[in-house]
Amino acid sequence: MPSRFSARISRLTFPEPLLPPLFTLHSIAFAWPGNRDAIPLRSPATDRLVGIEPEWIAGRRSAVAAYVRGARPAVRVVFARAPGGRRELTCRIGADGSPGISTRRVSLRFGPDGLSAPVTFRTARRFPNRAGIERPEWRWHVTVDDRRCEIGTSEHEICLTWRRPLSPSMWAEPDAFAADGAWSYLPVMQWTAEWAAGCRNAKEICDAMLAALPRSGLRYAAPAWTVRDMLLKGGGYCGGWYRMFQAMAGAQGIRLERRAFLVNWEMLPKARAKWCALVVTDPGLNRSRPVETASRFHDADERPISRSPVRSVTRRRYRFWGQPGKLGDGHCVNFLRFRGRWYLYDASFRSAAVRLGRFALPRSNPARAVAVGTLGTFRRDYLDRAVGYMLGSLPGDGRLYETQHPDPGQPDPLGERVVNGLSVETSIVPEAGTTISFFWV
Repeated sequence: MPSRFSARISRLTFPEPLLPPLFTLHSIAFAWPGNRDAIPLRSPATDRLVGIEPEWIAGRRSAVAAYVRGARPAVRVVFARAPGGRRELTCRIGADGSPGISTRRVSLRFGPDGLSAPVTFRTARRFPNRAGIERPEWRWHVTVDDRRCEIGTSEHEICLTWRRPLSPSMWAEPDAFAADGAWSYLPVMQWTAEWAAGCRNAKEICDAMLAALPRSGLRYAAPAWTVRDMLLKGGGYCGGWYRMFQAMAGAQGIRLERRAFLVNWEMLPKARAKWCALVVTDPGLNRSRPVETASRFHDADERPISRSPVRSVTRRRYRFWGQPGKLGDGHCVNFLRFRGRWYLYDASFRSAAVRLGRFALPRSNPARAVAVGTLGTFRRDYLDRAVGYMLGSLPGDGRLYETQHPDPGQPDPLGERVVNGLSVETSIVPEAGTTISFFWV
């Protein structure tokens, strides 16, 4: 007859032994070659695709991936056999979290290196249907013989774009990476996905990007003119900035036009030049002052220009020079066509878009100068505010102020040997007589 003690022991319940770890997470790939769902990202440091190896590798790597908003992507996962674990087994694997990974039945076979072949999983739900950055944490688990075991946690950064990115042929060097299709540089994708969060259309996204540009840390007037060089050197001149802003919009699937308007160095009688340069007083993005060395300016700010009192000052200002008989310098900007109107974006000097009225985008034509008076409100709403002065060889205050242009054979990047002519406040230049015109390319 069993004792009272043995009966009490028989009624006790013991917890089921924990399932020993059979394997762990090794790597997770998002933008593997041939995966059309993920957006390819490129590292500016190496110019190689980020997804050339798995974006997440346990203990070693956690790189960014990108998709169009609302995506329900697939991922490829490799597992590593634990010491003493089976070489082959059939189980169910999934991951908790947001949006989580759908559990599926898997047959694993571990090779001599201890790794499984890649297994494709799909997220349990879609990512949010909005641009932005998601940072999911996935808690992976395996179920074998009705017993469940945790096998690791992975954390990720996922950029969600407003639309599918546009081809880099719009902003990259000619024929650059043409075979790779649509892709974006990694920092550009991270910035724009964050800045576009909460925006509802292309105009709101472009406005948000322009306002947020200082947060990129990129500056105006660094020696770079391409998107990659700007990312490596921390900024660029306007010829790089209008490509960069176009690349940023393109990362969100928005098409921008870009144009450069160049100084028309037009000779007048007695060897006078109507205009020789644009003069900009704004220091530029993330600058406290212009980088050019201070020079002597002769400012006229009253009409008529020929009899205006001239004020001579020594100042740091940018001068964008034309060239006699040739295409010279000017300024580079972007344009967005939205709901039947044109909006101008000047990433170098302006923090807000300029709405243009009665404006038609000039064709790229280096052979014909276009008078600004024919461009709707371009002059009134943008040029008069963005370009402080037009500099030329013109009479003023009873004498001729002549510009001495630098010798093309002797580089003078900061314009230290130039003699400035008359700098006329742009807003007082008459529409007729001393007309401003530009070449557009």
